[in-house]
Parts: sequence; structure tokens; C-alpha cells
Amino acid sequence: MNSNVFAAIITHGELACALANVAENLMTSEITLHCYSTKILSSEEIINQLEEKITQQKPEKVLLFVDLVGGGCWIIANKIKKNNEHINVLAGVNVPMIVSFLINFKRLEWPSLLEKITADAQKGIILR
Repeated sequence: MNSNVFAAIITHGELACALANVAENLMTSEITLHCYSTKILSSEEIINQLEEKITQQKPEKVLLFVDLVGGGCWIIANKIKKNNEHINVLAGVNVPMIVSFLINFKRLEWPSLLEKITADAQKGIILR
């Protein structure tokens, strides 16, 4: 249902690429997960690179996963989202969220997909 989708993970440290690698090792992916680290690139470099890739690919929908609400990665993602209704920012990224996205991005309509991956991310957090 969502064949023309762009997804990127933006985090502090090396978490973004680690999450992408784990998810891609768990399953075969039909979509590239672009990963960005604020440890490696400046905010401006991340914004410029993402805006360039999004402009080149012309996706119908964009999902930017970030680690913390209100943090630097959140600010970066929301600068990219500004005035772009086809871009969504989702904070609190974890492995269940990424796996759910990879499994469901072609099966579900966009609003249902966002609800599903958010719910699956929360289900992946358990205290015993």
C-alpha cells in the first residue's frame, strides 16, 4: 500500500545504524533504512543530506525515527518536517518499532501503519 516510502533513523551515538543492522539481520528488507548519527555528522549535515535524498527520491511518505523527544535528533527531524505534511517524526525508536515498520509498510495504509508501529514499540517494553 505504501510502495514509495523513505525511512531514516536519526540518533545520538551509533544507535541508528545498530538498529538498522539488527532489524535487517532479523528479516529481509524491501526498503533501505538510512541511518544518521549526531556523533558523526553535524545537525546541518544531516538536514542537508536528508533533504537532498528526499528531493531525489520523491517519496509519497517519509518517516523519520528518532531516539528522544525534544533532543537534538528530534529538532533535526522536525526542521526537515517543517511545512511537509508527507513527513512524520516518530520518537522512542527501538528494535520492535523498526521490525514492525519493515513488516507492515506495504500492508497497511499510512495512518494505520503509524499506529501499528507505535503500538508494537510499546509492546516491546516489558518490566518484570
